[in-house]
Amino acid sequence: MTGRHAAAPAPVPVPVPTRAAAAGRLAWPVPLALGVIGGILLSLGLGWGGLVALAGAGLAALDRRALLAGLALLGTGLGFGAGRLNAAQPDRLAPWVGAQVTLTGEWDGQFLRLTDPPARVALSPRPAASPGRLVVSGRLVRPEGRRVPGGFDQAAWLRGQGGLFVPTPTTVLVAAQVRRHTGQGGVRGWFRRGLTAGLTPRQAALMQAIELGDRGDIGREDFGEGYSVRDAFARSGLSHLMALSGQNVALLTGAVVWLLIRLRVSVRWRYLLAAGFLGPYLLLVGVSPSILRACLMGGAVLLAFAIGRGRPDPLAVIALAATLCLLPFPLWLLDVGFQLSFLAVLGLSLSGKLAARLPERWPAWLRLALVATVLAELATLPVIAGTFGQLPLVGLPANLIAGALMAALVPLGFVAGLLGPLAAGVNGLTGLLASALLLVVEVFGRAPVLGWGAVGPAGLAAWGVAACAGALWLLGRVRARTALGTLLACAALTLLPGWLRPARELVFLDVGQGDSTLVRAPGLGVLVDGGGSVGSDYDVGGRTVVPALRALGVRSLSAVVATHADTDHIEGDKNIFSHERLPF
Repeated sequence: MTGRHAAAPAPVPVPVPTRAAAAGRLAWPVPLALGVIGGILLSLGLGWGGLVALAGAGLAALDRRALLAGLALLGTGLGFGAGRLNAAQPDRLAPWVGAQVTLTGEWDGQFLRLTDPPARVALSPRPAASPGRLVVSGRLVRPEGRRVPGGFDQAAWLRGQGGLFVPTPTTVLVAAQVRRHTGQGGVRGWFRRGLTAGLTPRQAALMQAIELGDRGDIGREDFGEGYSVRDAFARSGLSHLMALSGQNVALLTGAVVWLLIRLRVSVRWRYLLAAGFLGPYLLLVGVSPSILRACLMGGAVLLAFAIGRGRPDPLAVIALAATLCLLPFPLWLLDVGFQLSFLAVLGLSLSGKLAARLPERWPAWLRLALVATVLAELATLPVIAGTFGQLPLVGLPANLIAGALMAALVPLGFVAGLLGPLAAGVNGLTGLLASALLLVVEVFGRAPVLGWGAVGPAGLAAWGVAACAGALWLLGRVRARTALGTLLACAALTLLPGWLRPARELVFLDVGQGDSTLVRAPGLGVLVDGGGSVGSDYDVGGRTVVPALRALGVRSLSAVVATHADTDHIEGDKNIFSHERLPF
C-alpha cells in the first residue's frame, strides 16, 4: 500500500489429505520459513527474532525429525545473511544529497529508476505524468521518519522497497518539476493504452489500479466535496481490490484453464501452460509482496496438479512462498502489504473447515464468499486496525457485491490490455462494470467505521492467542465454549489497562508551520488548534491530525479550541470533522 491494504487473496483450495498430513507430520517448509523470519529479525537487531527461529526448531523437535531442525537452523542463517547483505547495499546517491539536480530515468508511477548510477528515487510531489521516461529537477533529501503517532514513516517504507537485486530508494527529490515526459512504450505501454482506451479518467484510474497495481491516478480522483476515491475504498473494506493479489491470479489463471479446456488441451498441459502464464504476467505487472506471493503459490498448486500430486498442503505452500519472497526481499517482513497478504491467506487456509460448519442448504458460492471474507478480515484485523486506525463495518456485504463485479472485470480488463489501442469496443462493457464498482465503493464508503488505536505487543499477543483458539476449534481440537471463553478473556485483558489507568497527557503534534496540541485526562479530551497548510491543498487535519488521534486511541473530543483565526491554526479543525473523518 503504499500501501494501504494489501489485499485479501483468493481462497486457497482445501487440500486432499496426504499421507504426511494424515499422520500429522510437519511440512518441511514450515520450520525453514520460521528460521528465515527469525534470522531476518536478528539481522535487524531484534532479539526476539531468536524466539521465532527457536519456535521452528521446536516444532521440528516435536515432530521427531532431525532434518527439519536442521532446516530451521539453515533458514536462520539464510535469513540473517539476507538481512545483512541487504543492509550493506551502497548508497549511490549520497554525494548529491542536499543538491539541486536534474535526473533522467524511467518513471513507473512510484519511483524514478536511474541507470547511472543504478538507483531509485522517490519524487515529491508525485508527478501527474503517466509512467514513462522523465526528465525532472528538484533537490535531493533524505526521507523523513514518523513525525506524529500514526503518521507515515517514509524512511522505513522506502527501506522496505529494496532487495538484494533491486536498489533500495534512499533519497527523495523534493519540489520535483517535470521538464520532459515521454510516454511508456513496450508491452506495458501497449497494455496500459488498452486499459484506458475510451474510458473516463475515473474509470481509467480504476482499471490501472486493479490490473497493474498502479494507484497513482486513483489517488487523485474524488467523489466530490473532497471525498477521495481512495478513502472510500478504505472505509468500505475494499482497498485490497487495488492491490494485485491472489484474486487477480485466481481469476486470470481460471480464465486461461477454461480456455484451454475449450481447446481440448490435455489435463497435464493445461496446468503447465497456466503455470507458464504466471511468469510473463509477473513481468507485466511488476513485483510486489502480494502478487509475488500469489504467483508463487498459484504456480506451486498448478504444477502439483500437472504432475498428478493433487492439491498440496496449504500451510506448506504458504511457508515455501514466504521463504522465496523474503530471501531476496528481507525487509518485506516489515511491510504492511506483505503482512496483510500472508495473514489473509493463512486465514483462508481454514476456509474448508469453516464452510463445513455452515448450513448445507446454502449455495456453495455464498458459503465460500462468506467464509473467505470473514476469515481474511479476522486474520488481518490487528494489522489493519493498528496501521489505518479504523475497521470497516460493511466489509462483508461490500465484498460480496464487489467480488461478483471483479469476477467479470478482471478478465475483461486483461483482454482489453492485450488489445491495446484497439480495445475501445471492449471497454464499452468494461466502463459499465468499472462505474458499477465505483458506485459500490461510494455507497459503502460513506458507512461509519470503527475507530481504533495503536496495537501494541499485548494486543498482538491477545489476538494471536484468540486466533489459535479459533483455529483449534475449527480443527476440532477444542470445544466452542473454550474458544469463545479464550476470545472473551483476551478482549477483557486488552481493555482493562485503559479502563484502570486512563491517559493523562499533553501531546504536541508536529503539523509543520502551524500548531496542534492534544490535552487528555480521564473523561476529557481537548484539541487546541488543528494545524493548517498555507498556500497548499495538503489536508493537515485529515492526513496528519486524525491519524494521530486514532493512533492515540482518541474516539471522542470534549472540545476543539481555536486560539486565533490564522489558517495554520484552524484549517485542520474544519477538515477533521468533514466527511466523518473521525467517528465521534
